Amino acid sequence: MSIDDSDIYHCYVDLWKSTSERVNMAYLGIGETNMLKHRVDADDKAADTGDEAIATAYGAKFCIPLDFELLETHMPFYQAGLGDRLEYELTFNDYNKVIKSTDTSASYKIKNICLEFDMVSDTELARQIRQQVDGKMVILYDRILRHRKITKNKSDTLWNINLNVPARSMKGILMLFEDPERTSTETYYNPNITKVEMTIEGVPNQLYSQGMKAYQQWDEINKFFALNSKRNKTTEAVLKDVCFSYTTLEKYLTDHFALWLDLRSTDDNSLHGSGRKIENASESITIQITKKVGADESINVYLFVIQDAQINFEDGRFKEVNY
Repeated sequence: MSIDDSDIYHCYVDLWKSTSERVNMAYLGIGETNMLKHRVDADDKAADTGDEAIATAYGAKFCIPLDFELLETHMPFYQAGLGDRLEYELTFNDYNKVIKSTDTSASYKIKNICLEFDMVSDTELARQIRQQVDGKMVILYDRILRHRKITKNKSDTLWNINLNVPARSMKGILMLFEDPERTSTETYYNPNITKVEMTIEGVPNQLYSQGMKAYQQWDEINKFFALNSKRNKTTEAVLKDVCFSYTTLEKYLTDHFALWLDLRSTDDNSLHGSGRKIENASESITIQITKKVGADESINVYLFVIQDAQINFEDGRFKEVNY
């Protein structure tokens, strides 16, 4: 289980958190540019009492959340109860995607890497968890697959994209558009798509009978990404109803754009298994995108497929992954 170009995906997901939540996520590296400059002691930082206070508290210490469902949503993780070790492998970005500098020899160093976690000491709870994993246990999760990264030209008015991804339950397809010259990791290009037509396993018009139009894109992406919390579905539903997302309609159509093709039978994010079954890998999915003419420049298109998946454990050991 891995996510290539995880930074592209997760930076986008963070744009859909609430405004107040993002204000308080300095530990995760989210915040205004000047505050981040204070934290790394950049020479061109501007004096600001609030930014200086955050820098004093956190310094150059940043957190990468290990937010996999096995650790977050089902039960306290009990490694001693499992016969297999849980491992995370992190690949860090090139310096030019982390540091803005005219110095060609610029670099960054990561040191004092450590693991932080909350621990519960309870003998009875440990016994109950061990009893559960000693039998048959299922962990449900969202599998995020970066299917591929392709290069398109902004000046084209028609893009045809094919995906050959079999799935027991495909939640949807996310397309992120990156201008190679962008200067912010939170800026995503809007290619001015006017119509999206989708053929699944040889059957046309599988998403909208007349194709998805530009005015429908905002409603579609809100179904899955707006305030999507794994931990508190009740809070998520309330905040979504009152439109508390940091990304507004205006931001979405300018610097926070993405194309989401929702294949679920319902937009209830708490349900598992409501996605589209894709069996015929030879035909699979064809997406035809009609768009306005742009500049004669290249653009990177990232295709992410999100599927319902499950990990099966038996007799305290990992058995299989199904998706």
